[in-house]
Amino acid sequence: MRTLWLRDRALDLDRVRLLGVLNLTPDSFSDGGRYLDPERALERAREMVAEGADILDLGAESTRPGAAPVPVEEEKRRLLPVLEAVLSLGVPVSVDTRKPEVAEEALKLGAHLLNDVTGLRDERMVALAARHGVAAVVMHMPVPDPATMMAHARYRDVVAEVKAFLEAQARRALSAGVPQVVLDPGFGFGKLLEHNLALLRRLDEIVALGHPVLVGLSRKRTIGELSGVEDPAQRVHGSVAAHLFAVMKGVRLLRVHDVRAHREALGVWEALYGGDRPSRA
Repeated sequence: MRTLWLRDRALDLDRVRLLGVLNLTPDSFSDGGRYLDPERALERAREMVAEGADILDLGAESTRPGAAPVPVEEEKRRLLPVLEAVLSLGVPVSVDTRKPEVAEEALKLGAHLLNDVTGLRDERMVALAARHGVAAVVMHMPVPDPATMMAHARYRDVVAEVKAFLEAQARRALSAGVPQVVLDPGFGFGKLLEHNLALLRRLDEIVALGHPVLVGLSRKRTIGELSGVEDPAQRVHGSVAAHLFAVMKGVRLLRVHDVRAHREALGVWEALYGGDRPSRA
C-alpha cells in the first residue's frame, strides 16, 4: 500500500512520513507536562510542522506502562481545544485515544486519523472510523489496559502472535467499513526487550500483510536499554538508528518526538538510496 488516505487527502508513502508526537499530558514518559498549556502545545505543533512533520499525533492520556486511566471529560478538556487550534495549521492530525467518546468528538472536529492503542477491540471505535470515513491505526497490545499490559508480556513467538492479531483486526475493521487501516506492532506495549528486538528484525513479515505500517520507538525504554542512555529526552540518536532499520524493512510511517533529527537523517538516507531504496532487508 503506497498511499495513506486521510479523509480528502492522499499521502504518498513512497517517501517516509513522520508523525510528530504532541503529548497533552502531565505524565507521559518523556515530556509529560510540557504541552498541557494550549498555547505551548500550538507553538510546538508549529515547530514540528516547520521541522518536517507530515502528520501531528495528539494524545491526552498517557499509555506508558502502569499509567492510570484519565476520565473521559478530562481527556476531552485537554485534547479538544488543542485539536481545534492545530487543525488550522493545515496539516493532517491523528488523535491517539482509546475512548470512543473522545474519538467521536475529535472526528466531528475534523481529525484525519484515529490512533487506537487497544487495536480497535471496541466495536464502537470501529463503527466511528467507518461512519466518519477515516483510516485507523490498529496497534498490538496483549490486553487493552496499559496499567497491566507488562504482566502479559509472554509469547511463544511474538512476531507470529502480533502478526496474527494485526491481520485479524485489520480484516474485521475493513469488513465493517473502515476505509483503510495502518498496522502498528506496538513496541514496548506489553513487550520486553527481546520481544521488541524480534519484532524489529522481522518487521518485513508485518509489512508483507500489505497495509501501511507505523513504528514508534522514539525515546522508548528499549532505546535506553540498547544505548545505555537513561534520560528519555537524550535518546535521539538511538531512536533515529532504530527507525532507519525499520525503514530498511519497508516501514513508511514513523511516530517521533524529534522531528528535525529524523527528517535530516531520512534526507541523507533517501539521497543515498534514491529510487533503488530497498523495501525490505
